[in-house]
Amino acid sequence: MLKSHLGVNEDNELTIGGVSTVELADRFGTPVYVTDENKIRENYHRFYEAFDKKWDDFAIWYAYKANSNLAVCKVLQDEGCGAEVGSLCELKIALKVGTPGEQIIFNGNNKSEKELELCIKNKVLINVDNLQELEIINRIAEEIGENARVGFRVNPDVEAPTHPHISTGLRKSKFGLDVPSGKAIKAYKKASKMDNITVEGIHSHIGSQILDPEPFMEQARKTLELRKKIRKEIGIELKIVDLGGGLGIPYRPGEKELPPEEFASKIVSTVEESLKDQELSKPKLVFEPGRFIIADTTLLLGRVGYVKERKNIPHWVSIDAGMNALIRPALYDSYHHIEVANKMNEEKTESTNVAGPLCESGDYLGKDRKLPPVERGDLLAIYDVGAYGLSMASQYVGNTRPCMVMVKSGKADTVRERETCEDLTRLDKFPDWLK
Repeated sequence: MLKSHLGVNEDNELTIGGVSTVELADRFGTPVYVTDENKIRENYHRFYEAFDKKWDDFAIWYAYKANSNLAVCKVLQDEGCGAEVGSLCELKIALKVGTPGEQIIFNGNNKSEKELELCIKNKVLINVDNLQELEIINRIAEEIGENARVGFRVNPDVEAPTHPHISTGLRKSKFGLDVPSGKAIKAYKKASKMDNITVEGIHSHIGSQILDPEPFMEQARKTLELRKKIRKEIGIELKIVDLGGGLGIPYRPGEKELPPEEFASKIVSTVEESLKDQELSKPKLVFEPGRFIIADTTLLLGRVGYVKERKNIPHWVSIDAGMNALIRPALYDSYHHIEVANKMNEEKTESTNVAGPLCESGDYLGKDRKLPPVERGDLLAIYDVGAYGLSMASQYVGNTRPCMVMVKSGKADTVRERETCEDLTRLDKFPDWLK
């Protein structure tokens, strides 16, 4: 069943935002990312309203790493969404689209002094990863005569049912302060005695693409328990509880969704239960969704170049979009649904492997998929690429990154230009002895 922003027109063509994908490919070329603005807003509203009905004080701060395109970030900023960033450039993008510093969180395990200074100057909440970082923040704040707003990323040691590369809440993770060893408490004690630090929050994040509520509930329980311990042992009542992101989406047909309404209900009930025996005020709950907001808003369109028919095994279809535009299948063995966009209602009779154009054996977008017979010139649509598509794209094997188009109610416009061959070498130079 097609989602709200997708459809099929009378010419048997896939549409997005009321626009034919065939027309988009002809107009803008391929490969091309196509994002539906209305779907971004719809996803944001759904997540927001799930919590709005259950908790008074909360905030949604979109995870820029999922997709930091300026137009995408501006759409969300217009909705009142904050920003979760992890680099100097992401921070500058958030500020450029008009996000107030007070609505930005900066995460990461190796923040530079330049990043920290810009955070402090703009009143950004810094989720501190380690004690060395805390010392540097305090020094910079003193040097520039400002106070730094901080929380601490703590590691709750929660196992998430997801790919190991995107599981971040275990004790062995590179992120955060270990809770069982007492390092997290030590950090809060140290920060409470610093003159240039205002301790506001606690942050945890257990992983990505999670469709089971139980790990999130365990994370919330452990985080709230630590908040209680901090109040008892140090006397600090943390006003912000940031539970990170991680809510996944169903990529496969028939895969069950974890609805944000259920997610919100489970989290809020867990928080309320945890607060029952605690003489603490209700915290501001902060969430950092990325994938849920942006993944299913976007298609990747690629044109078929060649077809290799194989007897008794799947055919190989090569298109002009590869792992340079969508690395998730190669990196995580991730599934992305694929359709022949100009043959939407034709019978799917052929077992097909879909390959990209790169000289790399791992360059594939899908294997053993049932598709209609595919011919040179057909248009393939790869679904749900809004998160970690463009943001993880590369120029591998000299392939330029695709352009990105945004559609809205029948209109379409470029929001990222296609790279050129000149872009591949724009920053390169010859050393003096080769000139």
